Amino acid sequence: MTEPKSVTTAASVPAWRARLLDRIQNLAADRARVLGQGYQMPEGGGEASVLAWRTQLQLLAISREEAVTQALAVGIARIDVDDALFLGHQGFRAPVDAVQPGDPVREMMIDGVVNDTWQLQHMAAIHVARDQQLLSDAHYFEDPQVLAQYERNMAALWMRASAVSRAVSLTAEESEGMWATDPDGWQQILAASVDTYDARGLEERWRIYAWPGIADGAHRDLAALGMDPSRAFAIEPIPAPHTMFEHVTHALSAERDDPGTNTIDHAVDAALPTDPDLDWPTSPAVESGPASPAPDASTGAEP
Repeated sequence: MTEPKSVTTAASVPAWRARLLDRIQNLAADRARVLGQGYQMPEGGGEASVLAWRTQLQLLAISREEAVTQALAVGIARIDVDDALFLGHQGFRAPVDAVQPGDPVREMMIDGVVNDTWQLQHMAAIHVARDQQLLSDAHYFEDPQVLAQYERNMAALWMRASAVSRAVSLTAEESEGMWATDPDGWQQILAASVDTYDARGLEERWRIYAWPGIADGAHRDLAALGMDPSRAFAIEPIPAPHTMFEHVTHALSAERDDPGTNTIDHAVDAALPTDPDLDWPTSPAVESGPASPAPDASTGAEP
């Protein structure tokens, strides 16, 4: 069978966006491979192998869908995402030379900025939406230490993204689309993410993003790279967390004021489809911890 061309070969596609599509394709291909390989059936018929296999499938599905959410949120066309998924589901990984970066190390650092700025925007959207939901719950108590950790995580991600983008002299052209710059951009982020989560999904994601390892990883990276967080001022300034909170609040208010907001074409296109891969069958049961967003949702490099 002739391997199809990658969906990322178009010259008009920015390099980091092309690599994000490649990642979606590769995650889909990895899951197809694991699914096709099945699991070993040891003597005695123990459950360990099938549970490990199902856990691996689940984690790959979660990582793939998080990457899809990110792609739609930053404005990558649904048809391009679907093409990447289709090729991956057929078992085709993206060609290693699909994207030709000028400097591989610099491009890797840019990908880190992409992941950090996405996490910041995702965290801001989740935090504000969750806060507004909890206003109606008079009995809810927020642990101030967990809340403070969430805010420290955002501050650490912002410092790392700003410091790295300054170090690589990120240009306006390269940063275009990495973060929302107007109300439409924030509506796009909400449509691809928060608008598709139920209350439990929102709470789960908020708790994942409150993991202390996110800030710890960002600070370690800054120290390893010899970067001073106090000088984390990018050439193309990344909005600070408090500014993102304000933008999300305005965007959510606009949604409430306009009941038709979520039915406009771009919101429908951005909404994620229900994915059967993310539903556990009822038996056998398995307990697994939530996938950390720091490596893949991310510590700045490839939850």
